[in-house]
Amino acid sequence: MRKWLCLVLLFSVSSAYGGVRVDLREGGKLYKDQKYGQALDKYMEALQKDPQNENASFGAGAAAYYLKDYASAEKAFEQTAEQEGKLAQDALFNLGNAYYRGGNSPKAIDAYRQALVKNPQDLEAIHNLQLILQQQDQQNKDNQNQQNQDDASPNQSQQNQNGQGQSPDEQQQRQNPSNPQDAMNKNDADRVMQMARENEHKKPTQTGAAQDNSVEKDW
Repeated sequence: MRKWLCLVLLFSVSSAYGGVRVDLREGGKLYKDQKYGQALDKYMEALQKDPQNENASFGAGAAAYYLKDYASAEKAFEQTAEQEGKLAQDALFNLGNAYYRGGNSPKAIDAYRQALVKNPQDLEAIHNLQLILQQQDQQNKDNQNQQNQDDASPNQSQQNQNGQGQSPDEQQQRQNPSNPQDAMNKNDADRVMQMARENEHKKPTQTGAAQDNSVEKDW
């Protein structure tokens, strides 16, 4: 009787695992065909059968990312990274992508740094981390310049009121101050933001497209 019960339990586990493999294959095909909504459903079905399956959580994160559901992508990639499996480093990288797209740069920076701890040679993680740090540095400079202008504005107004006897050119110059450094900073900020738009972050890894356990980066 005990042997029979063990066989029944083993068969159930084997059937569930087989169902997960089918879900992963179907999810991978749908993902490859850019049917991200349907792919997400399949990955979620796989997670219901095997909540600890890193391929399923990673695939769910990738599909949600392309649906621009960054909150769901963050949750799925976090789950994958916590497994500390073979997909952990890719999950951390793509978690950084999801945080960045969701507008959370500080968490994106932390995720990229964790990805680099696992793989210091990940050039794309280095690139994205440097890009965000450049953006933050530029924003800090722009904020400081704006603060300096705000602090100087009362004195500027007083000087304008006392501008009698000045030449029209001098008065016009005070009324319309021009700071080449500020213009340069703004141009730099625009350039960095353009780089962020043009250099689309590394696409989430495709999972289950050909083989259940195959994982490749889209370079």
